[in-house]
Amino acid sequence: MLAIILRILATFLMIGVGFLARRKGQITNETTRQLSHLLTTFFYPALIFTSMTRNFDLRGLGEYWILPVGGFTIMFIGFVLGMVIETFIHRPAPGSENAFLFQCTINNYSFLPLPIALMLWGETGVAGIIFSSLGSELSLWTLGLFAISGRHINAASLKRIISPPLVTIGISIAWIVLRDILPSGFISFLSRPALQNPAEAALDAMRMLGAATIPIAMVMAGSRMAGLHPKHLISIDKSIVAGLRLIVVPALVVLLLTMMPVSGEVRRTLLLVATMPSAVASVIFSELYNEDAEFAAACILLTHILCIPTIPLWMLLA
Repeated sequence: MLAIILRILATFLMIGVGFLARRKGQITNETTRQLSHLLTTFFYPALIFTSMTRNFDLRGLGEYWILPVGGFTIMFIGFVLGMVIETFIHRPAPGSENAFLFQCTINNYSFLPLPIALMLWGETGVAGIIFSSLGSELSLWTLGLFAISGRHINAASLKRIISPPLVTIGISIAWIVLRDILPSGFISFLSRPALQNPAEAALDAMRMLGAATIPIAMVMAGSRMAGLHPKHLISIDKSIVAGLRLIVVPALVVLLLTMMPVSGEVRRTLLLVATMPSAVASVIFSELYNEDAEFAAACILLTHILCIPTIPLWMLLA
């Protein structure tokens, strides 16, 4: 358990760099916004392609189909529980209903678990998190968008599903399928030095580009947290979100995983995703749809603080 705590704290040290840099004025809100575009357009797609193509083959994709399904299921559980809570148990404060449901639904399913998975399980763990994010990303642009946009989805919002990371996941899967079904003679042709050497050089460059994803993402998260100024960190609504995201959802996921014949790799990956705190992107979505950004900011800070002890405790069951 101590080893898990130390690795998670190491991840939060990277977040601390971004926090301090923002406080000292070395990173501005505009810098963070520009880094966000670079990250999702170049760095993260490079990490997706190199991690998936190096760690998955066609058989592996078939064996690990449960990962994206599980990623979507984790968010769906939060969505259903959020709807039940606000309908029968607790009515959120006026003006924060949509932000409340979004916080219950979407967690930090990608950039926070990536460095933890890398430290605990290496590049194979990173590939598992990335593959599971296919389902999580779909839930963000369907369930999450439904929650934050006033409980409706239009054609324009559905077009946003086609993001660079999601497209790269599709390209990576297609590459793996073609690579593993092509005739051996064609593979031998592609392995000729005249073709292989430039390809390896390009892949090496892509790996180096992708390696920058995790530290940049953590620095960005710290910068965004430093720029948040929630009025009240503790309230009934925020406590419900924290309890739901950090205790109830992981507990239900553990229960589901015990009833399913899944491998240890799948179990630990989905459990890690299920234990994540609120999504940092929720502030951006709240501002975009004129929802309660202060509520989102407070949920992010509260759940990220509380997840330091809860993640190691849950991962003992992995």
